[in-house]
Amino acid sequence: MPVDYKFLTPEQREFFLEHGWLKIPNAINNKYIDKWLNRLWIRKGWDKEKGPRSWEGEYVKVARHEEVHFSVLAPDAYKACVDLCGGIDRIDPIRNMRQGDHFIINNGSDYWETHDCDSKDVRGWRVLLHTDNDWYRQFLDSSNNALVVIHLFTDVPPRGGGTFLCEDGIAGIEKVFYEHKEGLDSPFVDITTGHIKDCKKFTQVTGKAGDTFILHPHLPHTNGPNHLRTPRIITNPHVTLNEPYNLDRADPSDYSLVESVILKNLDRKSIPEAEYRDPSVPRKAYYPRNFSLRVTDLPDELDRLIAAAKAEGKDKDSIESLWLKEGEELELFQKNFGLDLPHGPNHTIRG
Repeated sequence: MPVDYKFLTPEQREFFLEHGWLKIPNAINNKYIDKWLNRLWIRKGWDKEKGPRSWEGEYVKVARHEEVHFSVLAPDAYKACVDLCGGIDRIDPIRNMRQGDHFIINNGSDYWETHDCDSKDVRGWRVLLHTDNDWYRQFLDSSNNALVVIHLFTDVPPRGGGTFLCEDGIAGIEKVFYEHKEGLDSPFVDITTGHIKDCKKFTQVTGKAGDTFILHPHLPHTNGPNHLRTPRIITNPHVTLNEPYNLDRADPSDYSLVESVILKNLDRKSIPEAEYRDPSVPRKAYYPRNFSLRVTDLPDELDRLIAAAKAEGKDKDSIESLWLKEGEELELFQKNFGLDLPHGPNHTIRG
């Protein structure tokens, strides 16, 4: 049955096919921008008025304390993702559908304040350009990460630390996935990004607080330097499908836009699964390899939140944090984030 587009315009669909990403302006509910950012300063023990020069860390990732369903946090971005994936029935209703305050903060540095960077420099960052796939065995049709979402919680002006996107890097990524029928277990960025040095089409994410960018899962990207020393704060959730992509559909109108980008970049109208996947190799999903980096400071964050609550005459139970919950709510969070899964074979980082 042909994909029924309910939100995206023909122009937006064509743009995604050509560039591998979309921008949805003013997508995030302001309620969550204000609430979650106000708590961030408490969580990190940062003085907001003094600014990033007084804060520890150039590039900081934090754990998630609160979460809501994607459709509540950013309704228009959610609708766009549904269209890009080919319909709500193809999307996993649990994994990655709840999104929260797991911020990635780019504070800049003294070095980048006085040194420039352009796309030529990014080409040299081959090892930093990546696709987000550290929690599953990667085949060409793997849909564990079907879309990469970048929510802007602060303004991100030019030179303000926005993510670099390598638009003409998609085809090279997909060629590697196609050739590795045995699948790839993270980390494998050294295998997938050798072609980046020859790429020429680089875009940097810029926008206003509340904007959302949606990336094709095979679009290589990396954080950009923050020359301005104003904090760039984003979250970077994903969309997961129920089944692997179908790259060999009988009716071409049934291909999702995500699938169509893969076929377009490999110059194919269809690809039978036998061409790119050894059926004797099982598909695997893993505990997210880099999750432990986000929870390093979690005990300190909880101590600060508890102290702030006490200062207001409140007790521990008043604090909204998944890490202080028990029972069904905590179990749902762990399943949503894949924390109930085993570690992968190359996972030297433990959470």
